[in-house]
Amino acid sequence: MKFEAITTLAKRPKGDLVIVPFYQGKERGEAAVSVPHLKEAYDPILKAGDFKGKAGSTMLAYLTGKKEKRLLLLGLGEEKECTIEALRRAYAAAMKRAKGKAWPHLNVILPKSSKLSVDEITRGVAEGIALTSYVFEEHKSKDNQELYHVKNVAFVGAKDPKILEKVLSINEGVTLARNLINRNALDVTPQALGMEAMKIAKTHPSVKVKVLGKKELEKEKMGLLLAVGCGSRVDPALIVMEYWGDPKSDELTMIVGKGITYDTGGLNLKPTGSIEDMRSDMAAGAATIGLIQAAAAIKLKANIVALVAATENPIGRAAYKPGDVYRSHAGITVEITNTDAEGRLVLADALSYGQKHFSPTRIIDFATLTGAIVIALGEERAGLYSNNEKLVKAFEKAGDLSGEKVWRMPLDPEYKELMKSDIADIRNAGKKRMAGSITAAIFLQEFVKKGMPWVHLDIAGMGFIDAPMRYHQTQATGVGLRLLIDFLENV
Repeated sequence: MKFEAITTLAKRPKGDLVIVPFYQGKERGEAAVSVPHLKEAYDPILKAGDFKGKAGSTMLAYLTGKKEKRLLLLGLGEEKECTIEALRRAYAAAMKRAKGKAWPHLNVILPKSSKLSVDEITRGVAEGIALTSYVFEEHKSKDNQELYHVKNVAFVGAKDPKILEKVLSINEGVTLARNLINRNALDVTPQALGMEAMKIAKTHPSVKVKVLGKKELEKEKMGLLLAVGCGSRVDPALIVMEYWGDPKSDELTMIVGKGITYDTGGLNLKPTGSIEDMRSDMAAGAATIGLIQAAAAIKLKANIVALVAATENPIGRAAYKPGDVYRSHAGITVEITNTDAEGRLVLADALSYGQKHFSPTRIIDFATLTGAIVIALGEERAGLYSNNEKLVKAFEKAGDLSGEKVWRMPLDPEYKELMKSDIADIRNAGKKRMAGSITAAIFLQEFVKKGMPWVHLDIAGMGFIDAPMRYHQTQATGVGLRLLIDFLENV
C-alpha cells in the first residue's frame, strides 16, 4: 500500500472512493472541512437527517463526477472530542468499508480541528487506515482469500509526506510482529525468530544481532531459560539486537521481550479454553523484533539493546518440574511452584544477561505475562509497574499518543511476602491466588539492579484478541511496538 500527500482538493487524483469527514451536530452532521465540489452529493443526505456524524458511523453515496465513483460520509463525533486516537478509530471504520472491495484507490480528505495540528491529524488518520489494512491469509486457500486490496491512498490536506512515510515504516514493523504471532508455532521456533532478527540486520547497517544457542546459554549459566525449554524438541535461544541511532548519547534503553513460542503451561498443563491461542505467548518478543525494524527504518534517535528470551514451554518427560529449584543467571535460586509461571523465568535471565553485558540507563520489559492483569484491566490497557516516576509519566503520555494505554499498578513491599520460599531464595509464583500480576512484577524486580530505572508492562489482555476491535483484526495486534516508539521519541 502506498500513501501520498495532496495539498488541495483540486489536485487529488482519480479514485474509487473519496472519504469526507463530518463532526456530530445536534440535528445533522457538520462538514469537518470545506469540500464545495462534493457538497451537492452529500447535502441531501444531511438535510434529510440521515447522517448525524456520530463517531465511526459511515454512509455511502454514489457520484457522477470525473474524480471518484463513490463518496463515503464518515462521522468523527463531536469536535471537542477530536484526538489522535479518535481519528484512528474513525478512519479505521472507513477503511473497513473499503477492505475487500474493488476500490484500490482511495482519496481521504483530512478534517480540520482547533485541537490538533495538521501533522497530528495526518498521523491519526494514516495510522487508522494503515493498521486496519492488515489481513492474515497465509493459511487460506485462494478461493477464501480477499480478492481486492487497497493499493493507493491520497491524503488531501496533508502537508508533510514524511509523516506518511513514517507511519508506513512503523506499520511494517507492526505487520511483522502480527505475522510472527499469527503463524503456526510449529514454524515460529526460537531459531526462526532469530532468523527474522538476522534479516533485519542485513537490511539495516545500524542494527547488530547475536543469537545465543543452547551451548552459549549453558556457558552463561542461564538456568531459568534452559529449565523452561528443557523438555522441548527445539532448543531455547536468546536473541540480542542492538540499534545505535544516537551514538553521541550516553543513554541506552534495554528492552526485554518474552518469547514463549508455545506455552502449554508445562506440567501444570493449561486446560481446554486456555491453551488454543498460546502461540501468542511470544507477542512481546515479536513486537520487540518489529520495534527494532521500525526504529531502524525511521532512523529513531535512540540507542536500544533488545533481548528476546525465546523457548517453548512444553510438556513431556524432560520438562522442568514443580517443586524443583533452579539457579538463575543472576545467581538467585528459584523454587518452581507452577510451571505455567514461566514467562517471568525467561525474562529474569534476560534481564540479568543484559545488565551484565551492557550498561543500560533504563530497562523496560514487557510480556503477555498473567491472566490476572486481563481480569483487572481487560483488553483496554496494559498493567505498568515501575520504580521511577519520570518513566511512568513518559509511558502514560506515550500511551495517550499511541492509543496503547497503560495503567499503573502497585509494587508495595508487602507483596514480597507472597513470594518467599522455604527452600530457595524466591518462589516463581505467589503462595495464594491473589495479586497475580503484582507478584509477577515483584519477582522480576528482584533481577533489576538497585537504582536502575525500570518499567514492567503486562500486555496479556492486549496482545491477542478473539474479535475485531477498533483498528485491530482478530488475533495478533502487535501491541507494545507503537507505545515504545512514542516513549523513546519523547522520554
